[in-house]
Amino acid sequence: MKAGYTPLQDPAEKKPIDFLQKLVGVFSSKGWLNKPLRIKHCNRRYRISCSENKFFAYRINDNCGISPGFPGWPVCIITRDQLIDDAIMSTFATAELSANEWLRCIHEEDFELI
Repeated sequence: MKAGYTPLQDPAEKKPIDFLQKLVGVFSSKGWLNKPLRIKHCNRRYRISCSENKFFAYRINDNCGISPGFPGWPVCIITRDQLIDDAIMSTFATAELSANEWLRCIHEEDFELI
């Protein structure tokens, strides 16, 4: 784990604004704030972006030829007052990252830019 990374573990800290502020800090320190990025993580492609108002992770459908008009889907959206991620929304086990896992992944640059 890289120095400076502190996951949000205390339930009182798990407010959407706390996640957003940490993500804004990471994106800003890397020069990525307000810039859309295409990444590959665990053999899955994503489009991610972060502004001072919203973090957005969008899973790109690798089989888009099979289902026309369905190029992908949002897997994590964090605003100042709302946190939606696939791990929270799904009643089934999901392979998508939780908000805390996105924070770790981006902080540690555990992905490939594409």
